[in-house]
Amino acid sequence: MRDPRVNPSQSGVQADGSGPDSASSSALKGPPSNRGPSRKPAGGGPEPARRKKILVVDDSFASLEAQQGTLDEYEVVIARNGREGIRQAIVEKPDLILMDVVMPTMDGFQACRWLRAFEATKGVPIIIMTTRSDATSVKIGFANGCTDYIFKPFSGPDLLVKVRRHLGE
Repeated sequence: MRDPRVNPSQSGVQADGSGPDSASSSALKGPPSNRGPSRKPAGGGPEPARRKKILVVDDSFASLEAQQGTLDEYEVVIARNGREGIRQAIVEKPDLILMDVVMPTMDGFQACRWLRAFEATKGVPIIIMTTRSDATSVKIGFANGCTDYIFKPFSGPDLLVKVRRHLGE
């Protein structure tokens, strides 16, 4: 029996029993202290700044792991294919999306086009990151709504420059 004093919507527990730390949420999210609602410091000073959220959509575990290390100052949410990326973007409301192109189920170009069709995600910057460096692929990426394009392999500092530029930092 549920305790009537506990409001499930405030406890971070979803209807299916999962919470922000559940595996279904994302295995690579930041520490729990950075995901909850911000609280005012006891001294009455300004509230701490919210960490910006980046959705990384890539089917390569090695790539995801490398990007998480590079993006450690941000809250990182992952998706393993384009379709899952669309779902995560709608639910998580990221500040920026990093999107691979070659993935199962739905590729990054298709996912980018879908994300531009949804009101909730059409203004979110999307950086395509791929080994496809030919002019046609770059043209397709921008035609489908990406904001920027970076070729794999890339260095961590190069990725951070693009991320910070698109986050207005």
